[in-house]
Amino acid sequence: MRPAEAGRPRFFPLRELLLGCILTNIVLALIFTPMSVTTLWQNLVYNHTISGSILLLEELVRRRFWGQSWPPRHWMALLMLVAVPLGGAIGLALGSWLTDTSPMDGPLPLSAAANLWIVLTITLAASGVLLGGLWQRSRLLEARASAQAAQRGQTLAELHALQAQVEPHFLFNTLAHLDALISQPTRHEARALLSHLTDYLHRTQPTARPAASQLSDELARIEPWLHILAIRFGARLRWRIHASQQAASCQLPPMLLQPLVENAIRHGIEPAVQGGELSIYADLYDSALHIRVCDNGVGLNAPNARPGAGSGLANIRARLAALYGHAASLTLTPLAPHGVEARLILPAHYADHTPLSDR
Repeated sequence: MRPAEAGRPRFFPLRELLLGCILTNIVLALIFTPMSVTTLWQNLVYNHTISGSILLLEELVRRRFWGQSWPPRHWMALLMLVAVPLGGAIGLALGSWLTDTSPMDGPLPLSAAANLWIVLTITLAASGVLLGGLWQRSRLLEARASAQAAQRGQTLAELHALQAQVEPHFLFNTLAHLDALISQPTRHEARALLSHLTDYLHRTQPTARPAASQLSDELARIEPWLHILAIRFGARLRWRIHASQQAASCQLPPMLLQPLVENAIRHGIEPAVQGGELSIYADLYDSALHIRVCDNGVGLNAPNARPGAGSGLANIRARLAALYGHAASLTLTPLAPHGVEARLILPAHYADHTPLSDR
């Protein structure tokens, strides 16, 4: 025998076991009191002492060798074969001492002996059915947890793939523009571009991207990126960011906001001849973090709109569903006279994982 194996279903908490044991004892006492020679109170005491002793022995051995996991079936059967008679004898002696009765003294009447065997048989059968049900439920919960872990792993892999697609494309374009600036009498713009690129690469290296960061961290990564784009686009791109202090301190998974900003520029502002303005707003409403990415570009149904926006939005929605379920959403709304607002809503949690509603 050895400590708990990672692949085995987790056993139920002791609190749940005790609650189930108490409720079962009460039901059995109510059922079998009319069939026994003892009172309801005595049956309750005996049921609790016997089942409690069995449970104590079972838990001591199981936790010693298997921790929080279910033992293999053959070990569980052997454990119960030992714990039931031994714990039953201990519980019977303890119940006799507490009730000052000795139901086993002297020969039992034939009817009482038959009733005792009936009670023991039904109790053991009920215990077997209960353990089987608990086993199946544990396996179901374990399978569900494994599926959720696999989904999170797939989402993380897709996130890394998205980062690998976004950053080289952006980097190559920036270096090409830097080469063009250096060859022209615009050295100050080249130095500014190089400075912003260095800042961007420093903030977006893998060690600087935890699994969960604050909105302020994500905005700090986006700002040098927008500075670079502003140099490349010139007067065709204007941008601003407004985030309240509370919103900035909320958690935000990485690569949720940047694809929305890139989508607004690539599919909204860049196709527009006159360019446009990008605005990012973040605030808290009703214990939820609201982030709006607005542009006054060509809009959703523009004839010269670039293809490919739908897949990025679908990936964001899939990540939101995996992380928050139905508590988060992403919606697109047309703006007048032209442009799009992307609104991201998710539960507001601070960096210490505390929900806003608990503050």
